[in-house]
Amino acid sequence: MQNKRKMHMKYCWLAGLLVGLAQMAQAQYVDPMAQQRCIWRCLANSPGNTSSQYHQCVARLCMEQAAPQYSAPATGTAWKSGIAADGVTRFAGADSNQNGGPGLYYMCDRQGQSYLMLFRYQGAPGMMRFRIGVQDFSIPFDRSRGALTVNLTPGGRVFNALIYGRSLWVADMHGAHVMNLTLQGAAGALQGAVAACRG
Repeated sequence: MQNKRKMHMKYCWLAGLLVGLAQMAQAQYVDPMAQQRCIWRCLANSPGNTSSQYHQCVARLCMEQAAPQYSAPATGTAWKSGIAADGVTRFAGADSNQNGGPGLYYMCDRQGQSYLMLFRYQGAPGMMRFRIGVQDFSIPFDRSRGALTVNLTPGGRVFNALIYGRSLWVADMHGAHVMNLTLQGAAGALQGAVAACRG
């Protein structure tokens, strides 16, 4: 009789644990298509994707607020923007540390170039794993421009995640850590670069 009671308690405990895990997983899941439809609704009901009305709508209605951020500390230098050494290309980005470690930069120009670059990172081209806030992305980088780059569309899912996220974690295709960055200040830097390129 006592063994049956112990077995029953173990099953109840296990069932409770499984229900709790299922609820946590459901609470953290963000349907990417539902999120994109929400972003499109905000765009349709605003003057455009550079307006504060659009960005407030997306932040308020489309981004998961309650889910926890990645627990690794976000590090890196402050986000900055400006004109690259060629005098034409605009940039917005940050470095992973003060001592010349890898950095993440958005680059664009008025001829239509728009891409993300892993600056000072010597890894092989291929799939990179990004965690931006609570969203995970697998992004294919190549060396067609010398450094590791990938075309990036302003207003797309990755771009919006960089604007509205709080932290960024990057790993290579094998899961080896590349960098952590805070995204504080990223929105202003990225939007400024895009505006200058559309100029």
